[in-house]
Amino acid sequence: MASASKLAHLPVGSGFRSSFSGRVVTVFGSNGQLGQLIINRLGRHGTQVVAPTRNDDYHSRHLKVCGDLGQVLIRPFALTDEDSIRRTVQYSDVVINAMGKQYERFLSRSSMTDINVTGAERLARISKEAGVERFIHMSAVGATPDHKSSFMRSKYESESAVRNAFPEATIFRMATPIYTYDRFLRYISESYTKSFPYGLRPVIGSLVYKSFKRPVTYIDVSRAVVAAVSQADVAGQTFELVGPQEISVADMYDLAYASKFQVHTLVPMPEVFVKMWGVCGHYSLMRPFITRDEITRFYSPDTITPGMPGFAELGITPMPTDFAIIDSLRNERKDLYDKASYEDVLEQRNVGRS
Repeated sequence: MASASKLAHLPVGSGFRSSFSGRVVTVFGSNGQLGQLIINRLGRHGTQVVAPTRNDDYHSRHLKVCGDLGQVLIRPFALTDEDSIRRTVQYSDVVINAMGKQYERFLSRSSMTDINVTGAERLARISKEAGVERFIHMSAVGATPDHKSSFMRSKYESESAVRNAFPEATIFRMATPIYTYDRFLRYISESYTKSFPYGLRPVIGSLVYKSFKRPVTYIDVSRAVVAAVSQADVAGQTFELVGPQEISVADMYDLAYASKFQVHTLVPMPEVFVKMWGVCGHYSLMRPFITRDEITRFYSPDTITPGMPGFAELGITPMPTDFAIIDSLRNERKDLYDKASYEDVLEQRNVGRS
């Protein structure tokens, strides 16, 4: 006779949202842009999801509708409390770490190293001790130990820390991620809106035309993560998830403002002047619009490692880069251009820069 624990993991139903796939997955970073998309896709396939949160339940209750009744469980935890982490992973088959600190402020209670390195190592170690079969960790394309960005350096260190604690972990390196209201596109489309009127956009003149990105949507990344959950052969591998097109930062400005049917002018500035705005964000008492470290990443190219597996090995075709940018900013158009087509935006792109 099968044990009760094995019977509890038997698939039930036709395989969709009102089913049970037989898997239990814990998603750290459940309230982030990527975490919410991962939970929605897992719930769509009938996977039971544990969503740890450090906030009140009311901040996460919208996640419950991602799955059938009782399939999305909200659990309190603290990254510094190992017992609370053990309670969230003790029944899970897979643990996904989609948590990360994007920037630091003057009064931050935790550093990037605390969250991105020490916290990731702690999650991997406790998951291994709890008998979790699979661990998936999110990193960044271009992360190196000598990168100018402290975020990128912390992501490089996190990969080594996770590998040491959980050798079979699957690591996903993301290129510059974009999505509706993400910080990268918001910086492009709204940068200095109040301070510099008439469509003037100050940029680092020496880098804006030379920095090339391979933006990838959070939607495509979530598809890749969910695909990896059901593929046991990806254990221990590292994937680089990049967009299908290479595009300069200047061209991203063109597309962003063309999608909103607004005219803009790029104003080349010295690097020190542009980064002054990031310094102001660092000492802000509220959530900063941009920080110095984010500006450094903004103008850093997405350097790809040759020969690394990516979307193709997972059977996924990523969204075209230009369409992803246009679609992400569609809701910022004025009513007059609400019904504008993809071709209309590309035509506007040719005349949008004054």
